[in-house]
Amino acid sequence: MQTTDAPAAALAVNPNAVNPNAVNAVLSWEHTHREVLAALIFQHEMGKRGLPSSLRQLSGNHGLLPPRSVYFTPFYYDDFDLGRYHFNAAASSAWLVNLSYEQMHFRCGRSYLLPDGRFAREQMLHCAWGERYRHLLQAHGIPDERIRLTGHPRFDIYDRPTLLFTRAQLAAQFGLDPDKPWILVPYNFNLSYITDRQRRGLEARNYHLSDDFLQGVADAREAFTQMVRDITDRFPDVEVILRVHPAGYESETIYKDEPRLGRNLHLISAFDIANWIRASALVIVWNSTSAMEALVAGVPAISYEPFPFHARFDYDVNRILPTFDAVGDVMAVIDALPNPALTYDWPLFESWYKYRDGNNVGRQIAIIAEAEADFSRFVCRPDAKSRVKSGLQRVRDGLGRRSVAEAQGHDKLAGIAPDVMQRAIETLSIDGLVEVLR
Repeated sequence: MQTTDAPAAALAVNPNAVNPNAVNAVLSWEHTHREVLAALIFQHEMGKRGLPSSLRQLSGNHGLLPPRSVYFTPFYYDDFDLGRYHFNAAASSAWLVNLSYEQMHFRCGRSYLLPDGRFAREQMLHCAWGERYRHLLQAHGIPDERIRLTGHPRFDIYDRPTLLFTRAQLAAQFGLDPDKPWILVPYNFNLSYITDRQRRGLEARNYHLSDDFLQGVADAREAFTQMVRDITDRFPDVEVILRVHPAGYESETIYKDEPRLGRNLHLISAFDIANWIRASALVIVWNSTSAMEALVAGVPAISYEPFPFHARFDYDVNRILPTFDAVGDVMAVIDALPNPALTYDWPLFESWYKYRDGNNVGRQIAIIAEAEADFSRFVCRPDAKSRVKSGLQRVRDGLGRRSVAEAQGHDKLAGIAPDVMQRAIETLSIDGLVEVLR
């Protein structure tokens, strides 16, 4: 059987909201906000079709799902995740769909990031943003019939401007000058800060970290930080936004004593990065996939790689973008703003991210149409439950108690009034959700 795409034509779903055979869509999100905006688009589109959907925190135990549910999870790596996060979804005889929010990766992370184990191969569906990840899934043993080519749901955000703050709103909240060019610098040097215990935990789950890989991340971090200082010194009339990933080992506190802060350098991790990408004149990354979103948003993006890295460890962001190893070349791009002469490898981009037409969430919803047509086809089978329970027991014996604390501490959506959330979904507006999205 050929691998199934999820085309827009598959969206002829039943618009009758009282249909007793309707399929319930349940989206889970992590304790960061990076999935929430795409989830709001999903719920908005489901509502337009009269189909039920809900959004729940990933961590912790939330009880069984409604009957005939399709459960979307931002990630699934191996059976550890099955026991810790997905026990109730699997025990509910639902469809389980892995959105795979980390598809472009270094080669050394492939054995960890690709979904592993019998449950992943036999009980789940997996979304691929483009042909490249589809082929990696196939090579990893995921059957063709369990792969759906959907595109990246975050790309749809840039076609829904009401979900983002305006440049003037961001400037007023964070003391930025709206009349100056903004340069966004996403930091993703998390692996340079992991402890020995965290490293052992990743390696136990087949993340093949090496000393030279970790040292390369640390060396790049130092050179990148110096580049940011050089930019702020040379371009006093440019606002530089240094953004540390809000969900990683790296944190804002590491850079809080940077002497240039408060001048034209700003340390900001609040709100979805899509806000800052859209408002910027240039995005400079080391190897962050945020640059791929910048391309979709039509914002110039480059990478600065002070030491050879992407070729050694196989990473395509730096092949898609103009990549410079000298600070002077980065300065020349800034000098050429607002219209620097940049070229991108679009064929390579599209091998990873096939669609940028604003309908990627719609391709996820096409999976709901599949479930309505034949729910029994991919439902989790009863013979999987014993594996789920054994996985849950392992978690209870080890790290499982931590997930309850995570759920109690991070489920911000639980405090939002239902009418506020419903209005946000219907209007695709962030009114009333500012603290959730911060």
